[in-house]
Amino acid sequence: MSATPAEMLNDLPSTTQSETIDTAATEIVAAPIHNVLLSTLTSARGHLQGLLGESGFGKREMAIAALCGAATIAGVCGGKGLKKRWRLRRKKREGNAASEALTVAPGTGSNTDDSSRRASISSVNFSASLIAKHTALISVSTPHHNYEGIRIFHRVHPKAALLPPRLPLVVFLHGLGGQIPQFFSLIEYLVHFSHVLAIDLPGCGGSSFTNKDWSAYTTASLCELVAEIVNKYRGEGQDVVIIGHSMGCALAISLVTKGGLLEHCAAGVVAISPKAEMSEKEAKAAQAAVKLPEWMFDVLRRIDRQGGLNSRSVNRFVWEKANEDVKRLQLKFNEESRTPVWMRMMKGLRLPTKEEWLEIRVPLLLLGATEDKVCTAEEVGRIHGWFDPKNFRGGSSRDSGRAGSVSDIEAAGAEGTILEETVSEAEGESEPKNGKAVSAASIAKDTHHHTGVVKKCIIPNAGHGVLYESPNVLCGLVGEFLSKHVNETLSLGWQLLQLKEDKWLLKNFEKWSKIQSVSPRIKSKDGRKISPFRAMKTLRQNDANGHNPIEFSKKWTDVGDIIDISHDMPTYDPDTFGGGITYHKYSTVSKIPPTISEVAGFIALVDSILATAGRSPDRLIACHCHYGFNRTGFFICTYLIERLGFSVKEAIEAFKEARPPGIRHPHFINELWERYCKGLQRAPTF
Repeated sequence: MSATPAEMLNDLPSTTQSETIDTAATEIVAAPIHNVLLSTLTSARGHLQGLLGESGFGKREMAIAALCGAATIAGVCGGKGLKKRWRLRRKKREGNAASEALTVAPGTGSNTDDSSRRASISSVNFSASLIAKHTALISVSTPHHNYEGIRIFHRVHPKAALLPPRLPLVVFLHGLGGQIPQFFSLIEYLVHFSHVLAIDLPGCGGSSFTNKDWSAYTTASLCELVAEIVNKYRGEGQDVVIIGHSMGCALAISLVTKGGLLEHCAAGVVAISPKAEMSEKEAKAAQAAVKLPEWMFDVLRRIDRQGGLNSRSVNRFVWEKANEDVKRLQLKFNEESRTPVWMRMMKGLRLPTKEEWLEIRVPLLLLGATEDKVCTAEEVGRIHGWFDPKNFRGGSSRDSGRAGSVSDIEAAGAEGTILEETVSEAEGESEPKNGKAVSAASIAKDTHHHTGVVKKCIIPNAGHGVLYESPNVLCGLVGEFLSKHVNETLSLGWQLLQLKEDKWLLKNFEKWSKIQSVSPRIKSKDGRKISPFRAMKTLRQNDANGHNPIEFSKKWTDVGDIIDISHDMPTYDPDTFGGGITYHKYSTVSKIPPTISEVAGFIALVDSILATAGRSPDRLIACHCHYGFNRTGFFICTYLIERLGFSVKEAIEAFKEARPPGIRHPHFINELWERYCKGLQRAPTF
């Protein structure tokens, strides 16, 4: 059983300085040392503010940090105490993290002012049994380093044998201080229609921190590690799609760009919250941070977490209006990030140059968040602007972008024009969902600049933790990109059509027989918003259990119209309805979310029915596909949202309450969240 957010997060360590300073005697002994450390920290304060934000550390925080550090040194000078205990506690914490199973209870976050855009964080259960079954600790040797205890999650599509060969492998790469569970919603979504591989980089999440060599944590070394793991799990001739977050984007681009270790098998890249370049100020701040003693940086991190859910540590990564569950999860992730690993990766970090971005030959999706303070939406826009055809003036140069290495701060270069034309999705507008997919093999091998599709979307009301702040919208955007621009087989709808069985096979007939025939009238949870709908399964002309036109007319006397949205001819005779029931056929295809035009047609049909002269407001409309869950739920929800003022969350929950378990297909649910996400910004596709 998966742990609930409360169970998972109730053991967070305290962030008060009382844990570090045990006795007044220790403070007195440490007093002279405190003054020295205070001076040292104060001198580094400006650089650290550049790394941790302008709110940084004030004089009070500097004094506390120095006092904590002085107490630590005093404990060591006394032959026992604080520094030893600090090391033991860190060792214990690292051991627990390394042995911990991937049991984070995932879900989606909601904010207090806009909860309609998101589900509860506990609404999605990331099966612990699934993780336990498909997680392993492996040893990896690269040309330059050996790594022990690397945690990976690998799951092969359970029905791969029934689908076209060489279904792409989707690889997840987390950011600096991140871990696999941050991708929980995307992983849970994608395992239904792709092979999935996720990696905890060394010292992160459940991976061991055994290799202490600083050179083992440079971007180049980590790319070698990822390439070794991917090649270990990639089948012969199998393409790879990489989904990276933050620093994971730098690894992804370095791997798939011209000359990259995975260029030969790359099929697409999804870059979530990528960093365009590191400013000179940021690089200097990072340099200052990695030069601090580890214990001192630990003290600063602990101070940064003061305030718990409302601390700078949390608010730096998630939207300030995110709910408590999201903030607790972020606090947990922050605390599980190991200081020595963070420092090594930061020192060895190298961001891809503009040229390296432009030299990738595969479809690229750039995703950002409006409230991201770490890798801002402007950063995403800058990268997107590099691909604007108007900015190409001949060949590109190695100096056209900065690598942003902490150890090599280059002078600022000229920036290209940033294209900021965006399309608001407030009215539910969206690009067509049934476009022809583009295979990786069809993309020309241009030797000068990127030739694949480049898309950019900015998700509203989410921060750097957009992965778990707004996962439904994120999943919808990623799913749409993969199916339309990478490979059409990477679509749950497409695969369900390929695996489709006769709906009236014995097992499917038994399934149909056991489900609810007709739902109660669909309304909001508080009863204030009432719809004209009942949802139902299709009828059978001679059904012995009474779900046939004749018996239906006698039992459901408040139904005046039937809307049949199934694609096939009905399995009943509409002419045998009694009681003045009018039958309407509105054919749609199963397994695939209805298009915008189909939704518009459905809403127009319902409007025309309700506008019929003399129609009683108590006269209802019954809607069905085959089982009455996915297409039926989707169409009804769109009407609730567009005509009756329901939020996405309210509509989904209202349908689920009336017809449990509600909409079953995750790609239908994600499509609703994406399509009706107010404030979602889409830039022109290059």
